[in-house]
Order: sequence, then C-alpha cells, then structure tokens
Amino acid sequence: MKKSIFLTLMFAVYFVNAQTNLKNFYVVAKPNSTIEPVSKTTMDDVILNAWERGGSTPSNIENTQNEKRKIVRKNNVILENINLNANEIGTVYLSFNFLTENMTDKEEYRYHVIQRDSETGEIMGGETFDIYKKPRPAFAANANNQEAEKNEPVTISATEISEPATYNWYDENGNLIYTGKDFTVVQEVTKTYKLEVIALDGFKDYSEVQVKVTPYKFINMAPNPASNEVMLQYDIENASSAYVVIASLSTGNSNNYILDTASSQKTINISTYPAGQYSVVLIVDGQIINSKNLIKN
Repeated sequence: MKKSIFLTLMFAVYFVNAQTNLKNFYVVAKPNSTIEPVSKTTMDDVILNAWERGGSTPSNIENTQNEKRKIVRKNNVILENINLNANEIGTVYLSFNFLTENMTDKEEYRYHVIQRDSETGEIMGGETFDIYKKPRPAFAANANNQEAEKNEPVTISATEISEPATYNWYDENGNLIYTGKDFTVVQEVTKTYKLEVIALDGFKDYSEVQVKVTPYKFINMAPNPASNEVMLQYDIENASSAYVVIASLSTGNSNNYILDTASSQKTINISTYPAGQYSVVLIVDGQIINSKNLIKN
C-alpha cells in the first residue's frame, strides 16, 4: 500500500504473524535514494514485547526516553528479531522531520517499510510512503550559554523563531526533560543541554547550550550591616587555595584573609575598620568567584 504524507504526520504500519506458531521477523526501512528526512519509529505494546522476546536487537537506531520510540539514523534494518506469537498483530508508527541545516531543493521522497521473515527473507508485508516537502525559509535553533554557582537556579532561554514552534530540551543522555521556550535548572556541575526547535510544518533544528557551574560558592555574609565581626559562609571544597579580599569602596584600601579550604566559614574582626561601604571578594585558585557588599557601622 502507498500513502502520501507531509512531514511530521504519523502513520501506522501493521505487522502480522498469520502462522500458527511463533515466528521471527525483521523490519527494513529503505528509501529509494539517499533520504533527507529524519524518521522516528514508535512501537505499540505488541511489537515492543515481541522485540524484547527477540533480545531487543537494535540496528541503526537510537533510544529515547520513551522505550517504545526510536530515532532512525541510517537506512535498511531498524528492528531485528521481532518474535510475534501466533496470529499476533502489532503496529509500528512512523513520523518524519526535516532538519533545516540539511535542507535541499529536493521536494519528493519515497520511503519503504518492509516486514521480512528472518529465516527465509520472504516479504510478509509493508508500506510505501511518498513524502512531499514544500519550500520554506530556514530557521536556526539558538540559546545562549549560562554561568551559575553551584545549586543556583538559572534560566536558559531559546531564541524565539518568527513562527509558531515547539521548543524541546534534552539532557546529556538524550532524554526529553522539558518542553517550553524558557527552562530553569539547578545543578552542581557543568552540563550541556540540547535544544530542539520544531516548526508546525515539521522542519526542525538543534542547538547546544552549556550551563557552566563554578565549583565554588560564596554562600552568605552576616550580619550586614556589621560593627565588630562578620561571618562568611562559602563552599570551597577541593580547592587548592582560597582567600577573601575586603576592600573599601571609598579609599580602595584592602585586606586579604587566607581561608582554610577544609572549612566552610570564617569570622573576621572588622572592629578597626572605618565606617563605610566595603566589597568582600571570594577568590579561589586565583579566580574571582563572587563578591558581596558590606556596610560597616
């Protein structure tokens, strides 16, 4: 059977074991030429169970957070060793997208999905899809890198394209973790996220954004204002060296205080400091981590 489709519309391909005993099949996804779209397969419970009975053998596919959904990266065999029980019918759903970075002038594609007997190679069924792509302006997914302290909430934002679109965010393992233009994260270490932007017509683009986390943190300073002493709280675990600079904002005069990297706080006597405003700067391994303003009464 031949079906004409446009981009992200999802269509079903049915696979049947008409025999009276369990049979092993494999699925072939084959274009009539080098194909531009990216296709996804989604298995129903029958096919997923049959595939798992056969050992969950992948070929040219990548996993997603949904165990039933696979991304096809190359052509030919995509699912092997599908052990269908007698008279069992299962469904594989197919969808297609075009990447804007790989856009060409080609507008028509043909894609074959074939069910074959694993023992004999005999064709047991399948579908042919004609895919039509309309010309359209390109767009680019984009998001700016961010810097943050440990466990500090930070929002990463996708640059909005000039048309309705879906914005998906994936973690470093390829799991979909959020859908929306703005995404707030809290993390202890530097991580890279992947942004996927999908237009309504199915064209999509990807971009990566890094949230760089400083491994050290200036947590708190109290009291503020202060008269005699001020206690600093910080996280400098695993640092080689660290110190604090207290500098007058009016005169520029400053004092340095060495910090014990095995400790998380230090109390500093400021009773002899003239009244005024000061900057308290945390420096770890030669790098400025953060600063806070202090008022001395």
